[in-house]
Amino acid sequence: MEQVKTVHIIGGGTSGWLSAAVLASSFKRTGRDIVVTLIESENIPTIGVGEGTFPTILSTLNDIGISEKEFLNHCQASFKQGAMFKNWLYNPSEQEHSYYHPFDPPAMPKGIDLSSYWVAKEQKGQNQLDFAHSVSVQAKLCDENLAPKSADTPEYAWMAKYAYHLDAAELGKLLKKHAMEKLGVQHLYADIDQVKLDDEGYIESVVSKSGTSYAADFFVDCTGFSSLLLGQSLNVPFVSKADYLTVDSAVVLQVPHATEESDITTHTVSTAQESGWIWDIALQSRRGTGYVYSSKHSTKDRAEEILKQYHGIADSEALELRHIKFNVGYRAQSWTKNCCAIGFSSGFVEPLEATAIAMVEAGAKSLAARFPSTRAAMDERQKQYNEIFISRWDNIIDFVKLHYCLSQRKDTKFWQEHTDEKTIPQSLIEKLKAWKLYGASDGDFPNKYDLFNIASWQYIIYGMKYIPEYIEKSPIPDNIVDAAFNSIQALGENAKVKLDSNRQLIQKYR
Repeated sequence: MEQVKTVHIIGGGTSGWLSAAVLASSFKRTGRDIVVTLIESENIPTIGVGEGTFPTILSTLNDIGISEKEFLNHCQASFKQGAMFKNWLYNPSEQEHSYYHPFDPPAMPKGIDLSSYWVAKEQKGQNQLDFAHSVSVQAKLCDENLAPKSADTPEYAWMAKYAYHLDAAELGKLLKKHAMEKLGVQHLYADIDQVKLDDEGYIESVVSKSGTSYAADFFVDCTGFSSLLLGQSLNVPFVSKADYLTVDSAVVLQVPHATEESDITTHTVSTAQESGWIWDIALQSRRGTGYVYSSKHSTKDRAEEILKQYHGIADSEALELRHIKFNVGYRAQSWTKNCCAIGFSSGFVEPLEATAIAMVEAGAKSLAARFPSTRAAMDERQKQYNEIFISRWDNIIDFVKLHYCLSQRKDTKFWQEHTDEKTIPQSLIEKLKAWKLYGASDGDFPNKYDLFNIASWQYIIYGMKYIPEYIEKSPIPDNIVDAAFNSIQALGENAKVKLDSNRQLIQKYR
């Protein structure tokens, strides 16, 4: 029953330093005497392209003690209120289409569930506006690039729910400084290339290329896609989901804003292309963009060509383009023995909907909440942790696939494949069949730990015009329902007068 007193986190970057900060702050808050040490290589660069976040990031930063003002200024961050999806439903040469997935759930003025009444109107062809604009003020805020709060709103509080766009490399640096200076995390540089196991199959130590051994009671694997500890040393298999989601590559390009006063878009713009999609994220001084594509359906040269076309860049221009490869899927267990993998070492489901940093947060917080006091406790604690994370991964995979499989595009083999029922998870097929009959409901999402809830699914299925044949709703008179819808539009117009733009509020935070 030896007590767990030391934790070694192997690997830096956002996943390593965020895990270190979350664990150290949790131990400090609960009075646990556990030493957290992060060991990273000076020779392995971080990927640094996870520039979109989820609203959970607010509570995470607040919990570990970083001020919002410091974070915004250090990380070139801007406010993010959701995502816009362009050209996912139709081939743009035939018809333009876009819709929002805002962070705010559908409004319920005076307790009226607007989502069900919007569906009922849509069935009769009576809607003047799409789903997001009808049920959420936030869609209007995104249209106008308005901020989600005012200058006098307290830190990490909101008028409209938000997350951030940020410079991932700078976030890693801020977390490192804060973890070491404020939370007592110890730091070492070493190139770890070996893992030693004890007689029971637990990790005893990690060994550097120079032969130095680093022993600890517990290890957190933040070694990225290599998964040196969990995957390579503890032999936890990788569960590929490439049959469902074929994008496995990205070409990345940062571009400046057109002018210093250009709008800072308050949502991620995800534009569908012939073999994938392009992200466009606005930070304070630049835009981060990238074309995520399937190497089965495209080449590096063609991917570069499409990204340049998106920006209107001539082929002859010298550009700093970066190429990234990744595998879609997750480890069969994220935690086994005395090792928990967090970040890419645990799994990855392409960048759509910005789940990468959110899953690091979820991993670190879940580990902190279940951190074992003894080796005997590890076996029991990891069971629940692994069940939760398999559910989370499967929820994300179904949700991301939803964006593709509801498309009516058939213009390329990529889209033909993604809309083929053979490439859709059975769990998602069953959901869609049910929802065609009666619409999505809260009861379809029993796991409170899943990242995407009923509101997120509604924004996608109704944004992609997947309308059920029947919807249950209370018998409220039409004039009262119409007044409720009109109240959303009135609030949107009022917000245009009262709220600063995204850029204006960021400048005030400076």
